[in-house]
Amino acid sequence: MLAPMNSSDFGDLRSLARELAELGGQEALAYFKRSDLEVERKADESPVTQADKAAEAAMRALIERRCPDDAWIGEETGTKEGGSGRCWICDPIDGTKNFINGIPLWATLVACEENGHVVASAVTIPALGDVYDAALGAGAACNGESIHVRDRSNLDECLLCFESYDWFAKNGLADVYMYMMEHTGLQRGMCDAYAHMLIASGCADIMIEPALSVWDIAAPSLIVTEAGGKSTDLHGASSIRSNNALSSNGKVHQAVLDIIQDKRVAV
Repeated sequence: MLAPMNSSDFGDLRSLARELAELGGQEALAYFKRSDLEVERKADESPVTQADKAAEAAMRALIERRCPDDAWIGEETGTKEGGSGRCWICDPIDGTKNFINGIPLWATLVACEENGHVVASAVTIPALGDVYDAALGAGAACNGESIHVRDRSNLDECLLCFESYDWFAKNGLADVYMYMMEHTGLQRGMCDAYAHMLIASGCADIMIEPALSVWDIAAPSLIVTEAGGKSTDLHGASSIRSNNALSSNGKVHQAVLDIIQDKRVAV
């Protein structure tokens, strides 16, 4: 059993988040590039595979053994209430479309929320062998080595990450997309958690997510901020439940928020 909530040391939670993410990632990796992978459609038409289900089942079973009083939010297995004040927020495969297509840029995400704040998280990129983790106030790391965002304050020097133009257009951000494409130094369609990890490790500068769920951003947000960057919603609020997100190196964050507010339209 983990230490009671309100502990000033989140190291145990960080270790457990990493263990969970590695467990789920390895479960999913066993299905990666298999010719017999079964793909179904959920109610929202997003894809789900037996890999998603097996990975989340393994992670949830571990939490229920180790921390039976903790709450749970998972993309595939739903919500379980808890009485400890802690909640584990998990996404077994972030980037399922990449997974289905044999593209290695998919991730397993785990965050621990305590008293309304994400205090520990881990992101694994199983097909690349990378493990990112962070704890509140203790910094962020990749494969055990400290990571930090890079120091770029001019948009025309920045690398912009995004998923697709469609996501921007559907959410009233078509003009934002076009402006950012024209005014940043480099643009790459590096989507999902992998893009946030590029920012945290000093390889990219901006990631705009017009639509997402809490399990998509809870874990990456802490790693980005503990690496010296900034993670907010598209209005600038420090929320993981706004259904959209902006991550950056911190230096250009307000400039991007101003562009979004100036050029977005109601939908």
